[in-house]
Amino acid sequence: MSQLPSPSVAIVGAGLSGLTCARVLQDAGFRVQVFDKSRGPGGRLATRRTDRGTFDHGAQYFTARDPRFRTIVQQWLEQGIAAPWTPALVAIEMMDDTPVRSAVGDGTVRHVGVPSMNRIAGALAEGLALRTDLTVTRARRTAAPDGTIGWTLAARDSLGEAAAIDGGFDWLVAAVPSPQAAPLLADVPTMQAQALALPMVPCWAVLASFDAPLATGFDAAFVNSSSLTWIARNRSRPGRDPRSECWVLHAARDWSECELEAPPEAVCARMLAEFRRVTGCNDQPVTARAHRWRYAGPGARSDLACLFDADSQAGACGDWLAGSRVEGAWLSGLALAERILAAAAVR
Repeated sequence: MSQLPSPSVAIVGAGLSGLTCARVLQDAGFRVQVFDKSRGPGGRLATRRTDRGTFDHGAQYFTARDPRFRTIVQQWLEQGIAAPWTPALVAIEMMDDTPVRSAVGDGTVRHVGVPSMNRIAGALAEGLALRTDLTVTRARRTAAPDGTIGWTLAARDSLGEAAAIDGGFDWLVAAVPSPQAAPLLADVPTMQAQALALPMVPCWAVLASFDAPLATGFDAAFVNSSSLTWIARNRSRPGRDPRSECWVLHAARDWSECELEAPPEAVCARMLAEFRRVTGCNDQPVTARAHRWRYAGPGARSDLACLFDADSQAGACGDWLAGSRVEGAWLSGLALAERILAAAAVR
């Protein structure tokens, strides 16, 4: 008797959630294909490499509260792709033009990827069939000549040209931000409506390098009552070049929403001016650029770990479902993989 082929799954999105789902399914015997519009995996586990040093300009660190995620983090620590980060950390409250600092001693264990945040994504992607620089524009549930129903995808490459995706897939996973997941779920109206009901919010980031260390008195800071919400010295993280003086600035949600379509040069100038006001350091950066995260985090709380529809054999995962943290993205990808495996087992 001939053996039926293992189920196939198309996973759109190579961030932590999509990669986690892909790893679990591939390890269980699924034929997995991952697609991402970026040049490499990682999503907001992002690192920008420059001749002035590196900038971890997306997710800044991660914590581990869930026992399952703690187990995975321990594995990453043992593999040397993650390490605890213990910066000189403060909270800054802006009282008019006066920054009031207080030390942060909350006992939280913070971790980062080593030697960069996206190293973790790179490790998860090893051994996966991954196509990058490819934007999936449409997903349709169609009948094949043999009568079987599956998912077919349409895509374009980085030049905007149509790109071929061979064959159909038994399962579809949308592991992208909710506004990008919704169009892919057009053939599953209930799930599409759920994605549309969970908007995401933006965050402007600035990547600034300096010739000499800034005399801030701290390595990272939560900032309140300001257009900034977070600032961090990248070389304070383990595994980074200690000679580089690279800072990452994140803008507050409301400010980012108001300035969403502002020119990057203007955003950069205003955020650097606020950085000087917050830190009291008037050093001019050697290089500085702004990066817009259009979909940086969830705009509404959801108690769902993932979206799933067994009949259409489709699902969605991401930190917009399970919380805005790195841990939430991992848990969402795991939850969806487990739902798919359970459904496939009874077919």
